[in-house]
Amino acid sequence: MEIFGIILLVPLGGVTIAALFAALILLVPTPVEKTRDHLEKMSGRSLLLGVINFIFFGLISALFLWLAEQSGGLLSGVLVFLAAVILIGVLIFILFGLSAFANLLGERMGGGKTPFTSNLRGAALLLLAALAPYIGWFIFTPLILWAGLGAAISALVRKEKEIPT
Repeated sequence: MEIFGIILLVPLGGVTIAALFAALILLVPTPVEKTRDHLEKMSGRSLLLGVINFIFFGLISALFLWLAEQSGGLLSGVLVFLAAVILIGVLIFILFGLSAFANLLGERMGGGKTPFTSNLRGAALLLLAALAPYIGWFIFTPLILWAGLGAAISALVRKEKEIPT
């Protein structure tokens, strides 16, 4: 019975993630477009920025969790809360980056009849590529996550400057 649940979970999870990307693109188009511009024009810089920030915030979160384990009482709860806030913040930036990738892929695939179908096609392609055994799991997915994180950070946090063309 458990295998049946797993067989249903993977495709339904993929559909909901693709819908999440498309909904995010439609609900907050400006930040996603800024992130997409950074992905298109500064992809190497976005990847490097994403790797550095992923390592930095991961280490800070791990340090807070380790300190929470060593301490007790109220301080432990505060440290776990701080680590959770940091990780949720990183996940939000990654989500913006992945939505920008889905938008970019959908447009490069030739678009669709509507922007929504284009975004869904891009999200489906992104998810299918990430599910490819070994290459997708261990090379494609981390690179996409890091590049999306870096592009979202550079698009949403930094002061607005002209992007070099």
